[in-house]
Amino acid sequence: MSLPILVIFGDRTANEVFEAATASDQGSFASIEKLYFEPTKFLQKDFPRLTALATQIFYHAAIANERIKQQVVSHCDACGWIPRSIIHPSAIISPSARIAPGTFIAPLAVVSSNAVLDQHVMVHIHASIGHDSHISEFSAVLPGARICGNVKIGKRSLIGSNAFVAAGITIGDDCQVDALTYVLKSLPSNHVFSTRAKSPVLRVDCR
Repeated sequence: MSLPILVIFGDRTANEVFEAATASDQGSFASIEKLYFEPTKFLQKDFPRLTALATQIFYHAAIANERIKQQVVSHCDACGWIPRSIIHPSAIISPSARIAPGTFIAPLAVVSSNAVLDQHVMVHIHASIGHDSHISEFSAVLPGARICGNVKIGKRSLIGSNAFVAAGITIGDDCQVDALTYVLKSLPSNHVFSTRAKSPVLRVDCR
């Protein structure tokens, strides 16, 4: 049986994920490809070409924008492709952490004991996830962000670069924490919290 193929979708972040996948691969794949996702091109060109090359195809959606990412995941799942987590060899992952398929853990990131990362989560360069924290599906923790222990982050939320989320905090679904922001109180769903505002504001671009 031929080896499977790994397809990484995206643009700039996908370059970093591609390098991490290449560094961590130990001969599991016949090839690793990086593709820019466009629905019509995917269905008419990419899907037929790749399925002709391998009977089993893994994919990773290397995209921070949760709406586009969900579109990629929906198309790939419908085609029977399998989500694949990419973990850079320099990342530190506790043996008790649980990492769901489709997650990216970047160079020098840390995931502590009993942390849970749901499907298609992104933990970027130098970010850290504290013990017993739970990051829900399609959420992203950007470079340098610090998530303390026992934090709950909802679905499709974005934690900006070098942000800090204090221990025991809950952040709802579809939230955005801007870069360099300290979160010391829980944040309800559909809100943005920034150093530019005294208190969280309703997110108007939510679905």
